[in-house]
Amino acid sequence: MSRPSRSARRLVGVAAVAAFALSGCGSSVVGVREAPSQTTTTAPITADSAQQIASRVLGKAQEARDAKGDAADTLRKEALTGTALAVATAAAKVEPADSSTATAPVERTEQPKVLAISRGTAWPRVILAQTTEPDGRLVLNLLTSPDAATPFRLSSSATMQSGASVAALDAVTAGSPLVAEDTKDPVAPAELLKAYAGALAYPKPTATKAVDTTDPFSTAVKANAAAQAKSFGKLATLTQVHTPQPDPVAIRLKDGGLLVFGLLSRTDAIKLASGGKSLTPSAEFQKLVKKKTLTKDAELRTYETVVLTVPPKGEASVVAVDQTLYSAKGA
Repeated sequence: MSRPSRSARRLVGVAAVAAFALSGCGSSVVGVREAPSQTTTTAPITADSAQQIASRVLGKAQEARDAKGDAADTLRKEALTGTALAVATAAAKVEPADSSTATAPVERTEQPKVLAISRGTAWPRVILAQTTEPDGRLVLNLLTSPDAATPFRLSSSATMQSGASVAALDAVTAGSPLVAEDTKDPVAPAELLKAYAGALAYPKPTATKAVDTTDPFSTAVKANAAAQAKSFGKLATLTQVHTPQPDPVAIRLKDGGLLVFGLLSRTDAIKLASGGKSLTPSAEFQKLVKKKTLTKDAELRTYETVVLTVPPKGEASVVAVDQTLYSAKGA
């Protein structure tokens, strides 16, 4: 994925209010006014400012990717947060066999394109930016700032699937509303991810009408689980569970739908039958476990960063996704 440079700026708000009790005085103290009402109809920053922030944040994330050792760890914490930090930390432990499946930042070929800024002056605030990888694939990047004292950091990033698209967002100058978890939409973001996770489970998925699972990633996950289980025959069994992680972020689309950024943790549990032969795990697994063969069981955990679009009516679609193996154990 991609990300440009950013010098962190701290915004410090200082408020001083003097209160006076003036008996017999019917007028207010000069200079003291009620706090202005919160602006909820425009973006809190300009498009140019958002562009500068996105370039700085994503550049810093790239620096973290290129760095090694303690320096990389320090840079990651400065540039990343939330999902992006968890995934980048995991990716640093294991060099993926296929770099296209990792959500860690990669070199970019052009400046990020700001697609949306959260509306209003409340916190948290987000910036949605699109970047282009050297091979032409598009990446959706979510930058977040929880309060005035904390600079924007990259909180989520995922590569667009082939043929996928996102419905129009409100103009950058108008801002796009963030959607609370108690939204009145047919399916709340957390419930949507729960339904999607259940639909991908193996061997007993839970059918859902909330999400279309015929996209390339979902189809591949289900097909690979079935193929792996079949290859084991009677020698071993496979159970695959996808667990939604808390606090997805949802942005309102112009047509009333949603764009949802979420994270799943997939657990692949393999149990060898009594008297079963040994298994030879993948190179990634061997690097984590430091074993070349397994005779009892194995467990792999993988982060799945997903972005879904939810129309005003009908099924949600997975438009962007990346996955990174982050834990493995076996005996």
